[in-house]
Amino acid sequence: MIRRNKPFNTLSRRRRRARTQHVKNLIHRERHRCGGLHYDDCDSENAEAIAAGWVWTWSDVLFLGNSPDMYWNAEIITIDVARADIVENLVFEEAHAMLSQNQQEDEARMETTPNYNAKGKVVGHTVVERTRVSYPQFGGLTYFDYIDKRLAEVMRDNPPVVTPGYRIQSGYRSGIGLQIIVDESVLTREIIDSAIRSFLAGDMPLVTQVNKMMKQTLC
Repeated sequence: MIRRNKPFNTLSRRRRRARTQHVKNLIHRERHRCGGLHYDDCDSENAEAIAAGWVWTWSDVLFLGNSPDMYWNAEIITIDVARADIVENLVFEEAHAMLSQNQQEDEARMETTPNYNAKGKVVGHTVVERTRVSYPQFGGLTYFDYIDKRLAEVMRDNPPVVTPGYRIQSGYRSGIGLQIIVDESVLTREIIDSAIRSFLAGDMPLVTQVNKMMKQTLC
């Protein structure tokens, strides 16, 4: 029988407590690296990348809730990343709707070439870069060229207003899903910890999805 992973919030309290205790142990064990309030699996890699000039604008972290049977699985992002995500999602929806069903299926199709081992057995496939089709509804541009053009136009002419705050994300199998948008251009460990403390204290506003008016302005 196949066992399906259930969303965290549908598990028994005993199982939620056990998983939360595991996260608590992770946070404690990695306190010298992550600071003791949260656990970030990529924190050490981020530190190396930042030292090399990378700008830290998002992070996936785990932190404990206010009860022993709950922890949060949070994506923490800057306000610029949140704005870019909104525009990208809307522009992709716009471009996708302008294609016929056959064109949508063609754009989703991947071309691959087989990889053989020494015995002539197929052991994998490599994705082949396709020649993209130009569409009249995109002014002679390809699907992705049109998307790039529209992204630049919307960000220049009609960038959405984004409110810092949090959103609950449903269906997570590891903890309760959460997205936190901070009003910062870059992240630091101190900014992440401050956002977590604000959320746990109930001082952070709930933000809603971009409204329909934003979608209409893209058409």
